Amino acid sequence: MIKIAVCDDDRTVRESIVKALQRYERDNSMEFEILEYAAADAMLVSYPAELDLILLDIYMPGIDGMDAAKAIRRFDQDVCIIFITTMYQRAIEGYKVRAFGFIRKPVSYEEFSHEIGDAVRSIERSRQKEHYITIRTSGKSYRVPVSRISYCEVRGHYINMCIDGEIREYRCPIRDLEDDLGKYGFFRCHASFLVSVDSIQEIRKTDILLKDGNVVPISQRRKKAFMDALSEYLGEQM
Repeated sequence: MIKIAVCDDDRTVRESIVKALQRYERDNSMEFEILEYAAADAMLVSYPAELDLILLDIYMPGIDGMDAAKAIRRFDQDVCIIFITTMYQRAIEGYKVRAFGFIRKPVSYEEFSHEIGDAVRSIERSRQKEHYITIRTSGKSYRVPVSRISYCEVRGHYINMCIDGEIREYRCPIRDLEDDLGKYGFFRCHASFLVSVDSIQEIRKTDILLKDGNVVPISQRRKKAFMDALSEYLGEQM
């Protein structure tokens, strides 16, 4: 199953894109879950969990497609974005948000199927290489690639998660994260910290130096259990 959002303010265009996706499903024996949005702000407010692909119009009233893509990239680095547009003038700007490609209006099925085929193959390759966790917070769900997380820190009722060296804040229990991330080599080194084994550069007396330059504390009370869990995990990987 591939989850796809179609966002275009023109109902006729949305319908043509949905029909093209349904034709691609039939022609290639695939299964899509297709969501429709008439405005980018509506999609951002109710951003779907585990979204794989967005077909996004650039020129829309209110928040345009390019600004929506910039906002999406702040919390979803992996969703595949294809712009639907009448002109390619903003193509260079599109690469700044790592757009996968562009499809011209009016939509030609030949061009459409070629672009969608490339996107589907890219999504399937990514699924084979990457593991994700879904974080549900404040009524929204976010899909986060595990390999990009170096550590998580509890701050009151919130979790500060370090993703690609940047801190992002989520409201969720650390025990839930511990359960989800434990099978991917994340362990408690401190009452407030969960750290990725793959991110460790050096374990020192009172802290851990990570490959991204961050330093997290390791408590004496948890150090033995952490080292035992680390040894067991590394032994299983050999």
